[in-house]
This record gives sequence, structure tokens and C-alpha cells, in this order.
Amino acid sequence: MPTLRTATLTDATAINAVSVHLGYAPLSDTAARAQLDALITSNEHSVFVAEIENTVVGWIHLFRAHRLASPAFHEIGGLVVDPTHRRQGIGQALVRHACATTPGTVRVRCRDDREGTHRFYESLGFTATKSQRVFELPGVS
Repeated sequence: MPTLRTATLTDATAINAVSVHLGYAPLSDTAARAQLDALITSNEHSVFVAEIENTVVGWIHLFRAHRLASPAFHEIGGLVVDPTHRRQGIGQALVRHACATTPGTVRVRCRDDREGTHRFYESLGFTATKSQRVFELPGVS
């Protein structure tokens, strides 16, 4: 089983390498460090990694979400495990670890077409509470 721990800035390159398995383009080392630094130095975010033999094989990011008309909660902003280490309980361990260290409600958003991901979260006790669409207005450059 992996070692689970809070991410440090020295994990930025490894986290970036694992992140491409979510479909994101790799960041430069400078950008990866800057983004991780912004999260790990914030009181509103938590990032945990799973390590096997001193190699980061997965990570999870939680953030505190505040709303005007409802109580605050934590949301999983991302979870990924390197494909060579999937189906070994690492994702489950990361979610359980993150939720155990986070008081209150934890939510996660999943695309409608990711049925395997839905089953994964349901197996951990999450329940679907609503469906929604996400709309985006690109910023002006």
C-alpha cells in the first residue's frame, strides 16, 4: 500500500507528470511549482499525495467552497492515480485519507459520461445529490 502524506513543493514536478493522465497538458516546472505553492500555502486547500518507493503515483486536491446561501463544504478539485498503479486501492485510500482529515461535508463533481467514476465515488459512500451543467465565459485576453 502507498504512503499517504501532505504534498510539499518538491512534489510539483511529480504531480505535474501524474496530472497529464487527467487529460491536462503538462505545465512548465515553474508553473507547476507556482500552482502547487498557491494551494499548499492556503488555508482553504489541501493536497495529498500517494507514494510508492519514493515515487508519487497519485494525488488528491480538496478546497473549501463558500456559498452565500448555503453552508460551506469541501470539494474534491482533482484526483488522479498513475495508470500503472490503478485498481490497487490508491484512489480509495487518497479519498478516505483526505475526507478523514477534512471536517464536514465533502463533495465531488463528475462529468455525466464518466460512469466508472460515478461508481467509484458511490462505492466510497458518496451519493448523487443533483445534476447540473457548467457554463463558461472565457475571459478577455
